[in-house]
Amino acid sequence: MSVGTRTEELRLDGNALGGALLELLGPEGTAALGTCGSCGARGELARLLVYVRCPGIVGRCPACDAVLVAVVEGPERTWVTLAGLRSLELVHGDG
Repeated sequence: MSVGTRTEELRLDGNALGGALLELLGPEGTAALGTCGSCGARGELARLLVYVRCPGIVGRCPACDAVLVAVVEGPERTWVTLAGLRSLELVHGDG
């Protein structure tokens, strides 16, 4: 078996993420710990400064005001960016 074949056997499309994202973020998604990619501040997503009077919902870092999360909902789809986060830490179970 060639290396290319083994790689293709391990590779799936983005649909493989669907269940994992729902399971990871679930109803307690705001308890996840985010690290700001700009200043390095760390805290629960619930502590973000959230603005709703814009073309979507924007979550900013409470320490430096950088945009960490943005969600834009349309009639048939939703766009999400977590580009401002250096990392997102999710605690499993009793953590």
